Amino acid sequence: MKRTRFSKTLSAAILCFVVFVAASCSKQNDLSPVPAQSVETSAAGAKSLLSTTYTITFEGLSRSYMADTTSYGDNAYATWGGTQIAPYTHSPSNLKFAIKGAGGATPVNYWDGGFVVSDWNYQANIPGKTGDWWYSYLNQCSVYSGTSGSKNGGYGGSSNFAVMFGYVDFYNNTYATRPTMNFTSGSGQVNGMYVCLSSYTYGVILNGNTFSKPLKNVASGAGYLKLLAYGFNGSTPTNNGDPVEIYLARYSGGVAVEGPVTTWKYFDISDLGTVTRVEFNFEGNDSGSYGLNTPAYVCMDNVSVTL
Repeated sequence: MKRTRFSKTLSAAILCFVVFVAASCSKQNDLSPVPAQSVETSAAGAKSLLSTTYTITFEGLSRSYMADTTSYGDNAYATWGGTQIAPYTHSPSNLKFAIKGAGGATPVNYWDGGFVVSDWNYQANIPGKTGDWWYSYLNQCSVYSGTSGSKNGGYGGSSNFAVMFGYVDFYNNTYATRPTMNFTSGSGQVNGMYVCLSSYTYGVILNGNTFSKPLKNVASGAGYLKLLAYGFNGSTPTNNGDPVEIYLARYSGGVAVEGPVTTWKYFDISDLGTVTRVEFNFEGNDSGSYGLNTPAYVCMDNVSVTL
């Protein structure tokens, strides 16, 4: 009996030890490092599937995706005699950057709005060019960043970036649509991107042109230009239909208080949430009977997307 009682006691002790070790191991496993991926959390606070973030840098692309011939971007128009610029869709996020109408039956024209990928960064006249060439539509695919002409104007001194053109206001709203980046399949969150003014837009903000005043001279020295982003999940607006916005240039009393943005600046649009597309627009107070006078261009790089 003593031997039996001792045996039972020993067995119980061993069992308790095993349970304790197993429980401890279980707790240790709960504290194991989480994979280097972000975890989405639902409104109720419950964890859902792990998600992955991609940064779209536009580097290493075939020249067929780029404004390849001149800083005007001749190959982004139907009049170009060769192969037109191709729309760029990032893999594996499926986020597409294209000129309006890309993928349709007719040739596209950049004046209709949209995106081209570029590596031009002329910030002054080049040999053979005079007057306001560097801040005219003839240099519309250049970013005002890096060392002029050195193809290092992208974020962090990289080569490539996207140039977006287009807007909708009271004058053109019967026929124009906002520039759009969209997922060709599925949905995701576009967290944000770095933005910088194009040479064309910056030069006009600074100097004015035939149609526009220097922005510091607009509205008694309170001129501004801002970029807005709207989110949609299918046909449903996100963020209550409200845009997220950033000033590209803003003056007060004729003095710049924000921008002009000639150093790459992060534009956080994560408040738009999960989207199938993001539409962009420009607003400014240098406008007249024919709408916005300030050229509606901005350059983008290192677009962050979470799926």
